Amino acid sequence: MAHKQIDRDNLPRLRSRGRVRFGWISQARWSPGGENLAIAGGDGIALYRGSFGGTPTIRLNAHSAPVKDIAFSPDGSLLASGSADTTIKLWSLMDSNAVESTTLPGHTGSVEAVAFSPAGRVLASGSADGAICLWDVATGDLGVRLRGHNDELTALMFDRAGERLFSGGRDNRIFRWELGAGLKYTILGEHDDWIRDIACQPYSSILASASKDMTIRFWSGRGGNPVAIPAHAGGVDALAFSPDGKLLASGGRDNMIRFWDSDSLCELSAVEGHSRPVLALDFNPTGSMLVSGGGDNHVVLWALA
Repeated sequence: MAHKQIDRDNLPRLRSRGRVRFGWISQARWSPGGENLAIAGGDGIALYRGSFGGTPTIRLNAHSAPVKDIAFSPDGSLLASGSADTTIKLWSLMDSNAVESTTLPGHTGSVEAVAFSPAGRVLASGSADGAICLWDVATGDLGVRLRGHNDELTALMFDRAGERLFSGGRDNRIFRWELGAGLKYTILGEHDDWIRDIACQPYSSILASASKDMTIRFWSGRGGNPVAIPAHAGGVDALAFSPDGKLLASGGRDNMIRFWDSDSLCELSAVEGHSRPVLALDFNPTGSMLVSGGGDNHVVLWALA
């Protein structure tokens, strides 16, 4: 069933359209084409293809510890998973199955974040060991190891041109790495507590960051002072921009999903579908569905009634 795009005007019609239980959940991601939905956590990775609900199409359980983050390559042919077992795995999704193609053992701590570059040639991984590794996706070789944060990495995001990498960590700071200029970094600024998630607004240089300090902060990727808005009591855990960049969804320790106007930064609406903190959010590529994962061990699919 096709759904209309979620926008500012129809948010009051947003409803839960499906729910599954998955144990401890760390991340949920749509593939670039929207045909796959991957859910990661303490039980490995569940992959739903074509529909949502019931038994997953594929289960991937190759890591020896919980999966902390996942990312699809831009063409949807690969899924990267980072785990508390300190490794990253690449999974080939070219056929009806998912086959492990590469294991990348470059960190000494839990891998907390993974992100593909827009061209898909580089995979970035961030770890509790404080390092960012940049991997050649084609060869599996470790190209560069970046150090700047003085605590564990918790979030990574490339800009849409692939020229910069943004990182956030438990040291409360946001870094901007210039990938084509000697790999130098600039500290954009910091929160009052550790950073849980970052998201880049499509079609702009705006970066949003979520923190345990209960705020969302909006940064220009080029620098300058951020705009901070109070968002979730107890802390903000997850962010997702709609594909057109006009909405920002946030999840937090108040168990709520809140929707913000990207221009005015005003709260537009809120929904409650979890009984514990909302830890993962992602819009599908058409902006017609939103997936959320919570500390209540449930994944919820949201669409218009």
